[in-house]
Amino acid sequence: MTQSTRVNGPWALAAAGLIMVAVAGCGSSAPKRLVPPALDPQAVMAAVMAAADADGNGSLDRQELVRVPGLAGGLGLLDADSSGSLSAAEITAWLDAIKASRVAITSLALQVTQKGKPLADVVVKLVPEACMGKETMAAEGRTDASGSATVSIPGSPYPGVNCGIYRAEITGTDSGGKPLPSRYNSETVLGVAVGGLLPENGTVVFDLD
Repeated sequence: MTQSTRVNGPWALAAAGLIMVAVAGCGSSAPKRLVPPALDPQAVMAAVMAAADADGNGSLDRQELVRVPGLAGGLGLLDADSSGSLSAAEITAWLDAIKASRVAITSLALQVTQKGKPLADVVVKLVPEACMGKETMAAEGRTDASGSATVSIPGSPYPGVNCGIYRAEITGTDSGGKPLPSRYNSETVLGVAVGGLLPENGTVVFDLD
């Protein structure tokens, strides 16, 4: 199986569609106040390490990061010392940045391809890792003819997702009309980390085999 998650396109936080804690407008028609999900960086980091740090050395190498696929995609940016692994301190620093940003929802564009070709009419669901707690919400979107999807939280008045670590579940049929295998949905090996400059360069592309 050849599967990759890559990012494409320019990225600037000022134009990333970030929605801060705010009240827009006034009167009874004003949108509800947006509040970021509660986040305890130390607790999340500890849960990640408990789930993935098989050798107990306080850092996650590439093999261990397979257990947290969302963080695996952020290795290039979060690995501050270029060690090829993520330490507890590096993960906590990223989570601290998310908490300090006070971002409630951020826009996120996805594309699904199969062997490099757009895969239309599949549903992409982002499911928060257990370490994120119960307040971080799942989000989903359906791909169009170009394989692109803009994900949102069901019932939210705004497009976008909470910042956090997610598993990506892609359901539907492949280009040959067959159901996508479980490794892309019920037993997914896909993931994405959102917030604090992640995803690193823009649209997240899940290229299925």
